[in-house]
Amino acid sequence: MTFQLEGRAAETYEEVLVPLWFGRWAEALVDLVDLHPSDRVLDVACGTGVTTRLARRMVGHEGRIDGLDINASMLEIARELAEGLDIGWIESDVTEIGLSSLSCDVVMAQHGYHYFPDKPAALAEFRRLLAPRGRLALSVWDGHSPYTEALCNAVEHHISPDVARKQRAQRETPSADELTSQIQAAGFADVSVYRQELLIEVPLMQEFVPLHLSSMPIAGAFLALDQLARQGLIDDVAAALEPYVQEDKVAYPDAVLVAVGIRT
Repeated sequence: MTFQLEGRAAETYEEVLVPLWFGRWAEALVDLVDLHPSDRVLDVACGTGVTTRLARRMVGHEGRIDGLDINASMLEIARELAEGLDIGWIESDVTEIGLSSLSCDVVMAQHGYHYFPDKPAALAEFRRLLAPRGRLALSVWDGHSPYTEALCNAVEHHISPDVARKQRAQRETPSADELTSQIQAAGFADVSVYRQELLIEVPLMQEFVPLHLSSMPIAGAFLALDQLARQGLIDDVAAALEPYVQEDKVAYPDAVLVAVGIRT
């Protein structure tokens, strides 16, 4: 499973999802990792770089920050947004990263780990890169939120079960126990998993659903719908989210799991 975007999806991702979702989770992740001045940090699956830019500010001029992603379109936007910041950008798969062994103090990935096709190989690569006592931090969704569950149900009804499975896969993530065992098996110690919950606020569904799906890998399938089917999909999500409407917005709970381990 990979997360590949086409067309203007990367731009929409940055304009819509980063302020409403990923920017907030980035702050929660960076706070938990407790970056130090002079840390050498690799941000894996960095997307448009929101976590990378936060980390840059945390480690100061003596630290080093690299952002890695397999999506060239994401990295193009990341470079533009980070103009003037001392950040290295790497377009690469996670199993063969062109950095020297023992060259990182922190490797972190926000909402990327569950997409890695070969997780043991990725974890082995992270361990290779980390110096002794280096820190690994991986965040994944803790299942579906009320919004994503309603969205996937509507996609299944109005587009197809296959497309819905693709969308649902973004939330099919390892459990806390699975994260712990996978990271321990890769040679990390003192593994802890933390649950972080936020109240997410987004525009009303008539506005938000088209923006969200236009930034997803299934954008083409959504945009190919005729106007009646597209409106039916949006209406179904809006009906399911009615209990969470607060005047001109929708506020619903969402949660992530963050696994932290130490390189032995």
